[in-house]
Amino acid sequence: MSGYSEIEIIGKVSEGDVVAFGQLVGVYQHRLFHFSLHYLNNEESAKDVVQDVFSIVWEGRAKFTEIKNLSSWIYTLAKNQCLKKIDYLKVRQKHANNLKFRQLELMKESLSSLDTSPVIFDEIKVIISKTLESLSPQARQIFEMSRFENKKNREIAEELGISVKTVEANITKTLKLLKPALKHYLPIVFF
Repeated sequence: MSGYSEIEIIGKVSEGDVVAFGQLVGVYQHRLFHFSLHYLNNEESAKDVVQDVFSIVWEGRAKFTEIKNLSSWIYTLAKNQCLKKIDYLKVRQKHANNLKFRQLELMKESLSSLDTSPVIFDEIKVIISKTLESLSPQARQIFEMSRFENKKNREIAEELGISVKTVEANITKTLKLLKPALKHYLPIVFF
Protein backbone atom coordinates (compact mmCIF):
# COMPACT_ATOMS: atom_id res chain seq x y z
CA MET A 1 0.00 0.00 0.00
CA SER A 2 1.35 3.35 -0.95
CA GLY A 3 1.64 5.94 1.80
CA TYR A 4 1.15 3.75 4.87
CA SER A 5 2.21 0.20 5.63
CA GLU A 6 -0.46 -2.40 6.42
CA ILE A 7 0.26 -2.08 10.16
CA GLU A 8 0.08 1.72 9.96
CA ILE A 9 -3.22 1.54 8.07
CA ILE A 10 -4.66 -0.76 10.74
CA GLY A 11 -3.59 1.65 13.48
CA LYS A 12 -4.71 4.83 11.73
CA VAL A 13 -8.08 3.48 10.64
CA SER A 14 -8.74 2.26 14.19
CA GLU A 15 -8.13 5.86 15.33
CA GLY A 16 -10.66 7.15 12.78
CA ASP A 17 -8.15 8.49 10.21
CA VAL A 18 -10.25 9.19 7.11
CA VAL A 19 -7.22 9.45 4.82
CA ALA A 20 -5.98 6.00 5.86
CA PHE A 21 -9.49 4.61 5.40
CA GLY A 22 -9.64 6.18 1.94
CA GLN A 23 -6.33 4.52 1.12
CA LEU A 24 -7.68 1.17 2.33
CA VAL A 25 -10.76 1.60 0.14
CA GLY A 26 -8.58 2.57 -2.82
CA VAL A 27 -6.49 -0.58 -2.50
CA TYR A 28 -9.28 -3.11 -1.90
CA GLN A 29 -12.39 -1.72 -3.59
CA HIS A 30 -11.63 -2.97 -7.09
CA ARG A 31 -10.33 -6.33 -5.85
CA LEU A 32 -13.34 -6.98 -3.62
CA PHE A 33 -15.71 -5.99 -6.42
CA HIS A 34 -14.25 -8.60 -8.78
CA PHE A 35 -14.11 -11.18 -6.00
CA SER A 36 -17.81 -10.59 -5.23
CA LEU A 37 -18.78 -10.42 -8.89
CA HIS A 38 -17.22 -13.82 -9.48
CA TYR A 39 -19.55 -15.44 -6.95
CA LEU A 40 -22.66 -13.29 -7.35
CA ASN A 41 -22.56 -12.81 -11.11
CA ASN A 42 -24.36 -9.49 -10.72
CA GLU A 43 -22.67 -6.07 -10.73
CA GLU A 44 -25.20 -4.35 -8.47
CA SER A 45 -25.02 -7.12 -5.88
CA ALA A 46 -21.21 -7.05 -6.02
CA LYS A 47 -21.22 -3.27 -5.49
CA ASP A 48 -23.57 -3.74 -2.52
CA VAL A 49 -21.21 -6.28 -0.97
CA VAL A 50 -18.20 -3.99 -1.35
CA GLN A 51 -20.09 -1.10 0.20
CA ASP A 52 -21.25 -3.33 3.06
CA VAL A 53 -17.68 -4.50 3.69
CA PHE A 54 -16.33 -0.96 3.97
CA SER A 55 -19.26 0.05 6.16
CA ILE A 56 -18.44 -2.82 8.52
CA VAL A 57 -14.76 -1.81 8.53
CA TRP A 58 -15.52 1.83 9.32
CA GLU A 59 -18.20 1.12 11.92
CA GLY A 60 -16.02 -1.50 13.64
CA ARG A 61 -12.78 0.50 13.37
CA ALA A 62 -12.26 0.53 17.15
CA LYS A 63 -11.63 -3.24 17.04
CA PHE A 64 -9.40 -2.85 13.99
CA THR A 65 -6.18 -3.15 16.03
CA GLU A 66 -6.94 -6.82 16.77
CA ILE A 67 -6.48 -7.71 13.08
CA LYS A 68 -3.27 -9.56 12.29
CA ASN A 69 -3.65 -10.01 8.52
CA LEU A 70 -5.59 -7.24 6.79
CA SER A 71 -6.07 -9.00 3.43
CA SER A 72 -7.31 -12.19 5.04
CA TRP A 73 -9.70 -10.29 7.28
CA ILE A 74 -11.11 -8.07 4.55
CA TYR A 75 -11.64 -11.00 2.16
CA THR A 76 -13.32 -12.92 4.95
CA LEU A 77 -15.70 -9.99 5.40
CA ALA A 78 -16.38 -9.98 1.65
CA LYS A 79 -16.95 -13.74 1.65
CA ASN A 80 -19.44 -13.47 4.53
CA GLN A 81 -21.28 -10.58 2.87
CA CYS A 82 -21.45 -12.58 -0.38
CA LEU A 83 -22.93 -15.51 1.53
CA LYS A 84 -25.55 -13.22 3.09
CA LYS A 85 -26.33 -11.73 -0.33
CA ILE A 86 -26.70 -15.19 -1.87
CA ASP A 87 -29.08 -16.24 0.90
CA TYR A 88 -31.07 -13.05 0.38
CA LEU A 89 -31.20 -13.59 -3.39
CA LYS A 90 -32.27 -17.22 -2.91
CA VAL A 91 -35.16 -16.18 -0.68
CA ARG A 92 -36.14 -13.43 -3.11
CA GLN A 93 -36.04 -15.82 -6.07
CA LYS A 94 -38.04 -18.44 -4.19
CA HIS A 95 -40.62 -15.80 -3.27
CA ALA A 96 -40.81 -14.57 -6.87
CA ASN A 97 -41.21 -18.13 -8.13
CA ASN A 98 -43.84 -18.81 -5.48
CA LEU A 99 -45.77 -15.69 -6.49
CA LYS A 100 -45.56 -16.64 -10.16
CA PHE A 101 -46.76 -20.16 -9.31
CA ARG A 102 -49.70 -18.83 -7.29
CA GLN A 103 -50.56 -16.39 -10.06
CA LEU A 104 -50.59 -19.20 -12.62
CA GLU A 105 -52.77 -21.33 -10.33
CA LEU A 106 -55.28 -18.49 -9.94
CA MET A 107 -55.32 -17.92 -13.69
CA LYS A 108 -55.87 -21.64 -14.29
CA GLU A 109 -58.70 -21.71 -11.75
CA SER A 110 -60.31 -18.65 -13.29
CA LEU A 111 -59.97 -19.98 -16.81
CA SER A 112 -61.28 -23.42 -15.84
CA SER A 113 -64.44 -21.93 -14.38
CA LEU A 114 -65.01 -19.61 -17.35
CA ASP A 115 -68.14 -20.55 -19.26
CA THR A 116 -67.67 -20.23 -23.03
CA SER A 117 -70.87 -21.95 -24.07
CA PRO A 118 -72.99 -20.56 -26.93
CA VAL A 119 -75.66 -19.62 -24.39
CA ILE A 120 -73.25 -17.18 -22.71
CA PHE A 121 -72.40 -15.53 -26.03
CA ASP A 122 -76.09 -15.23 -26.86
CA GLU A 123 -76.70 -13.58 -23.47
CA ILE A 124 -73.88 -11.12 -24.13
CA LYS A 125 -75.33 -10.21 -27.54
CA VAL A 126 -78.75 -9.59 -25.97
CA ILE A 127 -77.29 -7.36 -23.25
CA ILE A 128 -75.27 -5.35 -25.78
CA SER A 129 -78.28 -4.98 -28.11
CA LYS A 130 -80.58 -3.81 -25.30
CA THR A 131 -77.97 -1.34 -24.06
CA LEU A 132 -77.36 0.04 -27.55
CA GLU A 133 -81.15 0.38 -28.14
CA SER A 134 -81.33 2.64 -25.08
CA LEU A 135 -78.82 5.07 -26.64
CA SER A 136 -79.51 8.01 -28.90
CA PRO A 137 -79.18 7.14 -32.61
CA GLN A 138 -75.92 9.12 -32.86
CA ALA A 139 -74.34 7.50 -29.76
CA ARG A 140 -75.34 4.07 -31.04
CA GLN A 141 -73.89 4.75 -34.49
CA ILE A 142 -70.63 6.06 -32.98
CA PHE A 143 -70.25 3.00 -30.78
CA GLU A 144 -71.01 0.56 -33.58
CA MET A 145 -68.54 2.30 -35.91
CA SER A 146 -65.88 2.19 -33.21
CA ARG A 147 -66.35 -1.33 -31.91
CA PHE A 148 -67.93 -3.29 -34.75
CA GLU A 149 -66.36 -1.56 -37.75
CA ASN A 150 -63.02 -0.90 -35.97
CA LYS A 151 -62.86 2.72 -37.09
CA LYS A 152 -60.63 5.23 -35.38
CA ASN A 153 -62.20 8.14 -33.49
CA ARG A 154 -60.93 10.63 -36.08
CA GLU A 155 -62.47 8.62 -38.94
CA ILE A 156 -65.83 8.51 -37.15
CA ALA A 157 -65.71 12.24 -36.45
CA GLU A 158 -64.94 13.07 -40.08
CA GLU A 159 -67.59 10.70 -41.42
CA LEU A 160 -70.30 12.07 -39.11
CA GLY A 161 -69.16 15.69 -39.22
CA ILE A 162 -68.63 15.95 -35.44
CA SER A 163 -65.63 16.60 -33.20
CA VAL A 164 -63.30 13.86 -31.97
CA LYS A 165 -64.19 14.91 -28.41
CA THR A 166 -67.85 14.18 -29.10
CA VAL A 167 -66.93 10.74 -30.41
CA GLU A 168 -64.79 10.04 -27.33
CA ALA A 169 -67.50 11.27 -24.96
CA ASN A 170 -70.16 9.06 -26.57
CA ILE A 171 -67.93 5.97 -26.50
CA THR A 172 -67.05 6.59 -22.84
CA LYS A 173 -70.73 7.04 -21.94
CA THR A 174 -71.69 3.82 -23.74
CA LEU A 175 -68.88 1.85 -22.06
CA LYS A 176 -70.04 3.13 -18.67
CA LEU A 177 -73.50 1.73 -19.41
CA LEU A 178 -72.17 -1.60 -20.72
CA LYS A 179 -69.67 -2.26 -17.95
CA PRO A 180 -72.16 -2.93 -15.11
CA ALA A 181 -74.50 -4.79 -17.46
CA LEU A 182 -71.68 -7.12 -18.54
CA LYS A 183 -69.79 -7.37 -15.23
CA HIS A 184 -70.29 -11.15 -15.03
CA TYR A 185 -69.01 -11.63 -18.57
CA LEU A 186 -66.02 -9.25 -18.51
CA PRO A 187 -63.25 -11.78 -19.26
CA ILE A 188 -65.04 -12.87 -22.42
CA VAL A 189 -66.15 -9.37 -23.42
CA PHE A 190 -62.66 -8.00 -22.86
CA PHE A 191 -61.20 -10.30 -25.48
